[in-house]
Amino acid sequence: MLKPSGVQISSSPQILVIRLPLWKDKTMATQPKKHKYVVLQEKLQTKFLKLKPHSQIPSVRQLATQYDVSSMTVRQALLELQNAGLIYTIPGSGTYVAGEKLSKKLVFISFTEEIKQKGMKPSSKVLKAEKVKISNKKLAEALQIQIGESAYRIMRVRLADNVALSIEDSYIPCENAPGLLDHDLKTSLYEIFNDVYEHPVVKAESTVSPMLLDKDQAEILNAPVKTPSLMFNLTGYDSRGKTMEHCVSIKRGDLYDFKFSIQA
Repeated sequence: MLKPSGVQISSSPQILVIRLPLWKDKTMATQPKKHKYVVLQEKLQTKFLKLKPHSQIPSVRQLATQYDVSSMTVRQALLELQNAGLIYTIPGSGTYVAGEKLSKKLVFISFTEEIKQKGMKPSSKVLKAEKVKISNKKLAEALQIQIGESAYRIMRVRLADNVALSIEDSYIPCENAPGLLDHDLKTSLYEIFNDVYEHPVVKAESTVSPMLLDKDQAEILNAPVKTPSLMFNLTGYDSRGKTMEHCVSIKRGDLYDFKFSIQA
């Protein structure tokens, strides 16, 4: 009988026993080794998720010393975390832990309704509520009034579960909402337009521009200076086509992202 090399065969009248040699499949026994930056990325992700949103993280040099790796490895790990939306960098300031973002669809809906739909509690802090004369030509055109005519100016901080998300600076033509300042301005203006004046906002036009928070805006929103944000210029109209509100809204880019769809 031919016997393969390394194979032992013993026989008896009734039993045939074949003993195969022990061997290792190197392809199964060894796993691909992770790159150093991937290992560090996983460690940092676990650490950063335990920090409060917008906490500043250590510098590249500090992390390199702490984890005994090169600065290049740290930068690669941080880049992956930034691409995943877990951290963000403000030039000249540092790198911070990102908070959970609210997804905002680019459809017309009031802030109050939007936050309620997400299962959160909306609220507002009124910074200004006054009657002013309009001297800016573009603003007067947006409000459909003449220069020198009056409008209500209402400036508010909008919050969700007590977290400041945006600053809204609204102008409302006095003739379209007489006595507006007598109402509870911490609630939805659109609900007031609908319930009190019976002129709901049914259409809006908006432009969006990127920006960085200045010192005053950052203080109001409890965010780092130069936090990337978005500025919305929105004009809302009732069914008559009359302007009910022109609003400049500044939304924190680290707490918001925006979704839209395009259909041919």
